[in-house]
Amino acid sequence: MRRRSFYATLRVVAMFAVPALIVSAQSGQQSDKPFYRTKPPATANPDTEKPDTAKTDTAKTKPPSSISQGQPLTGIRPLGWINSRSSERVPTDGECKDTIRSFLGGLLSVRPDIDLNGYQMLTLNHDKTISVINPQVSFSITKLEGLITLPGSGADWALSNDKESLYVTIPDKSAVVVINTIKRKIVGAVSTGEKTKPMRTALQPGGRYVWVGLDDSPSVAVIETAANKLAATIEVGAGLHNIAFTSDGRFAYVTNSASDTVSAIDTKTLSKVAEIKVAKTPVPVAYSSASNFIYVAAINGAEITVIDPARQQVVATIPARRGIVALRFEPAGRYGFAVNQIESEVSVIDSSTSKIIGSVAVAKGPDQVVFTRGYAYVRATESEKFSLIGLSDIKNGKFQPVNIQAGQLPASEASGEIGVASMIAPTPEGNSVMIANTPDSTVYYYVEGMMAPMGSFSNYKRRPHALMLIDRSLTETLPGVYSTPIKLRKPGRFNVAVLTDQPRLTHCFQLDVAQSPNSKRRTGAAIAVEPLFKGKQLKLGKPATLTFKITDPVTNEPVKGLKDVQVLIVEPPGVWQTRLWAKEAGDGIYEVTQDFPEAGLYRVMLQVESRGVMFNHLPFVSVPVN
Repeated sequence: MRRRSFYATLRVVAMFAVPALIVSAQSGQQSDKPFYRTKPPATANPDTEKPDTAKTDTAKTKPPSSISQGQPLTGIRPLGWINSRSSERVPTDGECKDTIRSFLGGLLSVRPDIDLNGYQMLTLNHDKTISVINPQVSFSITKLEGLITLPGSGADWALSNDKESLYVTIPDKSAVVVINTIKRKIVGAVSTGEKTKPMRTALQPGGRYVWVGLDDSPSVAVIETAANKLAATIEVGAGLHNIAFTSDGRFAYVTNSASDTVSAIDTKTLSKVAEIKVAKTPVPVAYSSASNFIYVAAINGAEITVIDPARQQVVATIPARRGIVALRFEPAGRYGFAVNQIESEVSVIDSSTSKIIGSVAVAKGPDQVVFTRGYAYVRATESEKFSLIGLSDIKNGKFQPVNIQAGQLPASEASGEIGVASMIAPTPEGNSVMIANTPDSTVYYYVEGMMAPMGSFSNYKRRPHALMLIDRSLTETLPGVYSTPIKLRKPGRFNVAVLTDQPRLTHCFQLDVAQSPNSKRRTGAAIAVEPLFKGKQLKLGKPATLTFKITDPVTNEPVKGLKDVQVLIVEPPGVWQTRLWAKEAGDGIYEVTQDFPEAGLYRVMLQVESRGVMFNHLPFVSVPVN
């Protein structure tokens, strides 16, 4: 059998903990059965890179070109894994396939250092925290990987285009906090003005600005994402505000519920260019990429207003029933779904005619709609079910929803906690969703074609107010270029395994990661930890202070100035847990304060990542709470 060879050059642009892999391919001889191989990669040399490179970077893989056309392969979903090498020998083709097969098997005992195929599930919780969960759907195991404590109750959030910055509105603090999703830490806060109430937020196309509606005040805040600072506060109408953009990001449209207007804003000059009168109490607003028009629904009005951005004028009105609380267009941009909470129905707008082509009853009290490639998901507030509508049925106007169970209790059981952020998140596969249920303190996993969720994931007794999935898999950023942010915790030699389905390609190559110039080499034991609360009994209902003494194991001197001492408290078998950042009290003493939810026996663990000590490196301490 003749083989065709593809020679790929790998350029590693990396400091330790920040590798960027770029695999580009060039075609060789023709054959009907391609065989792929790459040249050995260069060693990552931090001395040749910019010293201010961020501590997270992007793994990029450019697959071989198309055999027939010599074009990059686009629209595929390559799988990838990064794992440390135990041998100096480069894996053979057979060993590469065996490695990929073992990773695909999903065994907990065979896990790579970095899985480039997963996603993180984030929940914005009632207790002023954000849970970072690895769903591990195939194992029916929920893993809490991080817990981020907020300075106040979060209302809404927006994710940057590079998936590394998360902007969370905190109404009771008149601020927006910025979270690094790789480090899982708050890295900044932007004040929106004294006594303002930042609520709904949206990322402008292109990612330059995050826009924040300041409810009950006639203004919106605009945050520059490059510097994470306030770029402008723009005067609009009064009331509650929602935000939509034209596809090119040139204009933003802000609804003003108390003024019955929509403010059109030029995003280049950050100035208002028009105040457009609409129906009573406008809140929902959406842009159609098919018609290039803005659509505004009014909660207490009897019509949907259509605005032409080219003229900043109303060009049509669509008769509708009162009670529309949400409006979104499906991915193709032609059909808009208007969610009527009063009538418990969804009306579908055809943007080509600016007419409603049909309305159907859905589960009681709907308030949100989210799309996958094939379906619309309508969340209900007064039912434990959600409604599923097939997008392929929309064209003929004969669509009928299916109501599917998604929990034990309806959202109205925690009516004071119904918020503005989305509670349904499509998975990267495109044929399933995660659905958060607030009173159940649970997230449900639903796959299309089933009549019930396939599984559920505990939120560790925390009630979710919002749900987001961050795709960490290799996604196409340029034609034929697939990337995702990664972080390596140690230098060394790694194997990178890649698998594509069409064409069938399995390939492994080597990655050398040098020591970070900003890290200090250490030898011997990192730290010695003495829990000063060991043997004590704690009282339920009374905040308890847990104190640790951290010393150098060689000199026995206290270790001062640690900024990343983290404490994990778990109630076996893991139904409830929390993670806290310890504060230094002086002379190597670090402490956290926690109010335990109920009586029982808890396990307390500590890690200091900067010293190479993880939670599983030290024995846990059992703490009884009576």
